[in-house]
Amino acid sequence: MKKIIVLIIIPFLLSGCYDYNELNDIAIVSGVGIDYNNEKYNVTFEIISTKKTGDTSGSSSSYTVSSEASTITEAFLKIGNSLDKVAYYDHIEMVVIDEKIAKNKMVEVSEFLIRSPKLRNEFYLALAKDTTAKKLLNTTSKEKPLASSFMIDLLEHNNDADSAGYYVPFTETLSNILTNGEDAILSAFTVKEDKIVLDGMGIFKDYKLKTILENKYAPTINLLNNFNIQNILYESTCSDNKKIVISIYEGKVKYEPNANYITVKADLNARIHEDNCNGSLREVDTYKELEKEFIKVIKNEMDKVINILKSNESNVLKTGLYEHIKFRNNNYYSWINKEFKYEINLKINKKGLIFEVKK
Repeated sequence: MKKIIVLIIIPFLLSGCYDYNELNDIAIVSGVGIDYNNEKYNVTFEIISTKKTGDTSGSSSSYTVSSEASTITEAFLKIGNSLDKVAYYDHIEMVVIDEKIAKNKMVEVSEFLIRSPKLRNEFYLALAKDTTAKKLLNTTSKEKPLASSFMIDLLEHNNDADSAGYYVPFTETLSNILTNGEDAILSAFTVKEDKIVLDGMGIFKDYKLKTILENKYAPTINLLNNFNIQNILYESTCSDNKKIVISIYEGKVKYEPNANYITVKADLNARIHEDNCNGSLREVDTYKELEKEFIKVIKNEMDKVINILKSNESNVLKTGLYEHIKFRNNNYYSWINKEFKYEINLKINKKGLIFEVKK
């Protein structure tokens, strides 16, 4: 984390435009939190500390400042006026919003973020679940001094955590909201035992948060969206309730709309991740049986997710757009009443051996 802070500050020192005194006169904003309560916006800036080496007046590498106002524009202005430094916005990595914003104020917040000349709009937008954005940005430690950078680490480097994170620049999130037949996904964070944890995905319909899916559904959402397919885990039970787990490390999913149903076609490559079933993994027939079993498992998990999306009328898989392209149908929710069929081609690769089952 210290390397990140150093890398952010070095360009100022090398540019010739800033000596150290000038650097100490700017407030480098790394993260922004936006909450809504009692009909007011509460905006929080996470600011990187630029104290000189040997300055013991504070041990943290970041600090936060907050302001409250009836409009988001006024809240940002009040924060800027309260600082004894000039706010510098070009290094904002993360903007976090609370659930009230996501359910009722996304139009106002999105318009402000996209129109503000101070913001580059390449940050990630995330959701504060069962907590406030302010609390998330204040949850730091000596080992993790920047909450915004730590949240990005959880999203971008979570392959060992079952590919549960979803992250795209804010411009793409806004495009998902504005495009007919598409909807947005936001990764959700919360605080548990004084630590920030990734805790599901927020599913939208237009500008409104509909529900927050549990972490267990997030990898299948990513698989269905062809996003971050690197370590998506599925498990099955064998005798004595023992588990065998596969990891999907590569794949492609596509959708074929028909008059009365939609076919989900998937070509997936996987490896054995964990085996407690004592089967012979040197036998071709063992792999064939495993592939048949895991095709059933994957179909079941896909169907669970799609039924949740149907009940929330959410186009996060762009199904409404695919229907429109195929049938020129301006009803972007006609897919909700259709049956989904699955054609999954799964290959399990172990020790260089690949066997294929189609169904």
